Amino acid sequence: MKGLAVKSTGSVFHLKKTIGRGGFGTVYLAELMGEGGFSKSVALKILNPDVEEVSEIGCRFRDEARVLGLVRHRSIVHVEGLLRVQGRWALVMEYVEGRDVKQLMDPQQTGNMVAIPVGPALEIAGEVAEALAVAYVFPSPDGGMLNLLHRDIKPSNIQVTAVGEVKVLDFGIARADFDAREAETRMFAFGSGGYMAPERHRMVDCHAGDVYSLGVVLWEILVGGRFGRTSPLEVPHNSKVLWAMDKLYAQVRDEQLVRFVGQMLSFEPTTRPDAREVESWCWETLR
Repeated sequence: MKGLAVKSTGSVFHLKKTIGRGGFGTVYLAELMGEGGFSKSVALKILNPDVEEVSEIGCRFRDEARVLGLVRHRSIVHVEGLLRVQGRWALVMEYVEGRDVKQLMDPQQTGNMVAIPVGPALEIAGEVAEALAVAYVFPSPDGGMLNLLHRDIKPSNIQVTAVGEVKVLDFGIARADFDAREAETRMFAFGSGGYMAPERHRMVDCHAGDVYSLGVVLWEILVGGRFGRTSPLEVPHNSKVLWAMDKLYAQVRDEQLVRFVGQMLSFEPTTRPDAREVESWCWETLR
């Protein structure tokens, strides 16, 4: 579709290039052409044709639009609208120009990762933690809390702009509590293997699971390497974390930092700090 002009309800989108591709949807950089000569660069996420008719995927796609339309935070990508483009569902989002954290660690895409210095690493983690904290307690249209869980925090879903802004991307498998939600919660472990908390392997979803994933991301960007899969069992999990903390200390030589990252990677969700505590700790450490 790249290079084509697609129309939808009075607007024309000129697709410039593909900027992301997943199993469910493809994201394009597009120029939105409106009435009166108005134009704007946007990111257009279009459901792939082979999954358009899958009911569960369509529900989750529309839920992603609804939940991002509810939440407002500088580090959460903003949604402009949900519409149909050539018969397929499409999500219009703000275009975030920059590089994701995975690209920052491997700029040449050779598999040879480099560490990010402690200061910028804590800034990235602090911004993501604040976004997770706000999203979880954000008011729901139903009168309670939104209880938004991202469920797929990883380096490729965290974007850093040229001016240093941090954006959390891809809420395609997020879970939230609001009446307009279409998709049902299934007994399925959502997430990316190397970043999933132990309890998620047992189909337990909670806010602490996103904190664990952020802990893995923070470890990886400080060390410049892959943390890898852990175990849903406590003893092998703790053994993996001990190995990881030794490796982290060899890199940063900071016992307090190592101890805190270790707490984020705790086996028991109740012993991890929450996202707001992670945010506060990152800013205090930077000061």
